[in-house]
Amino acid sequence: MNLLRKLPIRGQMYLIAALTVSVIIVILLFNYSRSAAYLTKNNEMYTRDISNQLEQTILSNYDVIKWLTYNVAYNQSIQDYLLDEDPLTKYQRFPTLKNLFINLTTVKSGVLDLIVRGKNGDSFSLQGFSTEQFGNFMPKRADSFFSNVTECPSGSIERYCFAVGTNIFSSNIHNRYTSEIGQIIVVIDATTLTGGYDLKTLQPGTTVYLLDRSNTIFMSNDRDKIGKPFQLPSGEDKSGLVRVDGKLAHIQIKDIPQIGGKFVRVIPDDVFFKDIRKLRKQTLIAVGIGVLLLLIPFLFILNNMILPLRKLYYYMRINHQGDLNRRLDLSGSAEAEVIGVRYNQMLSNVQDLTEQLVDSKERLLTSEIEKKRAEYDFLKSQVNPHFLYNTLDTIRGLASERGVPEIREMTGALSRIFRYSIKGNDAVPLSEEIRIVVAYMNIQEVRFSHRFELNCHIPEPLMQLKVPKMILQPIIENAVYHGLEPRYEKGTLSVSAKLDESGQDLILTVQDDGVGMDKEQLERILQQLNPSGEVAAASEDGSKGVGLANVHNRLQYLYEHPYGIDIWSKEKAGTIVTLRIPVQTEMRQPCIEQ
Repeated sequence: MNLLRKLPIRGQMYLIAALTVSVIIVILLFNYSRSAAYLTKNNEMYTRDISNQLEQTILSNYDVIKWLTYNVAYNQSIQDYLLDEDPLTKYQRFPTLKNLFINLTTVKSGVLDLIVRGKNGDSFSLQGFSTEQFGNFMPKRADSFFSNVTECPSGSIERYCFAVGTNIFSSNIHNRYTSEIGQIIVVIDATTLTGGYDLKTLQPGTTVYLLDRSNTIFMSNDRDKIGKPFQLPSGEDKSGLVRVDGKLAHIQIKDIPQIGGKFVRVIPDDVFFKDIRKLRKQTLIAVGIGVLLLLIPFLFILNNMILPLRKLYYYMRINHQGDLNRRLDLSGSAEAEVIGVRYNQMLSNVQDLTEQLVDSKERLLTSEIEKKRAEYDFLKSQVNPHFLYNTLDTIRGLASERGVPEIREMTGALSRIFRYSIKGNDAVPLSEEIRIVVAYMNIQEVRFSHRFELNCHIPEPLMQLKVPKMILQPIIENAVYHGLEPRYEKGTLSVSAKLDESGQDLILTVQDDGVGMDKEQLERILQQLNPSGEVAAASEDGSKGVGLANVHNRLQYLYEHPYGIDIWSKEKAGTIVTLRIPVQTEMRQPCIEQ
């Protein structure tokens, strides 16, 4: 579902149309398959009816032939002939047998000949047929057993016939009673079995084959196949779709147990589905025409609905520059036109509000610049007196305790720092800032009896870079008073400088090995580094961190984010303060329009 939601509306509409056509095609194919199944079922029923009719006819003729063979087999004249062992007497019986056979052949049409053969090899035939041409086809105790179909010439007519044989047993209780004394063979025309069934009335394209025991065709509406063997499909299925003579065909097979043969009906696949395929083709053509006719209003509606939305989409996607003077023309459906009108009205309202906002922003910016200028002057003035007061307190303390020459050195350093802080430009070379840091540390070394050591690691090329005045001294002062002084052992203060990887920013680092800060103290100091640019308030105990906040606010004001200071500290591990300043030869000065 998520994938469908991400599709464009046009794509979703096309998808719906494709699904609709697919459903129609599936329904048509389903109906076609059901019709094919229905046709197959009707065809099987039709085949069953034909086979039942032929089977009834064959069964009726079979009963007549069976009756005929029984009448011959147990006729007294036939029994006497077969039991008589005197050749002269047998010869004298021929006229009687001939008249009997002539009378019996009139009972059933299609009887070509009657043959009586004794166990000793003697035989009598009405029409001169020989048992050798049928071979030894009869099994033991044969009872109306049909031979394979054989071509039987009858005058100038070539026809196919069956030999139906029955074993003859003696009925004379005085002579060889129940012993097999011979055989009676009835030669009948193969067409007699079907009783003249008209195969021409079959469904057009249908071919029917009647097969004997050896699967030789003895009757078919395809006259050229009579007398030839029929290749049955492999497998046990009696019906289905198979290949006959290399072509697909539907075949139904049914056994004819009376003669040991089979009934086979074959319909070529193209004939079997001819009508339904024609109907399918016509249906598909009708569906295609219907789809084409529906495609025109579909495309019209699609463009009427989607084209305005796409215009709005591309307008909002391309018009990212905020050009409020452009207007949108959405022509299409009534809803799209209303959206276009309302959207243009919204643009006009936004344009008016934007102009009002710009005017208000301009006035507010002017006021903010004035405020920032005042805050900047206040921050500068806040740093210098704070340091001056601490230094004077130190001088007074030393003077009151002992009169020592260190006072002159401290006073000189104080004088340099004071002049540096109140005179000159706001941007100075880094070397000047380092010189003031050294002067400040000279004062602290005298005050704390050389408990502190200052190390500077600054490459010479970086000494000429411009930095804001008095940004290192407050950091150094904070490190001395809050890091090194509480330690009571000799401490080290390091100042280093380098360029970052881009070469665009100067990184100044002030590191001490003092007492450091715990996590709560560090969080309070970081909260004082207000990124909003407002002045950080000092704490009541002596403004721990106020120097850091002042320097951070000055850098934020001058250079904005991400410039300023960063602090790392850990209890009993010291503190590291990092200052990030853009590399410059001249520092930016705040400007206010008069």
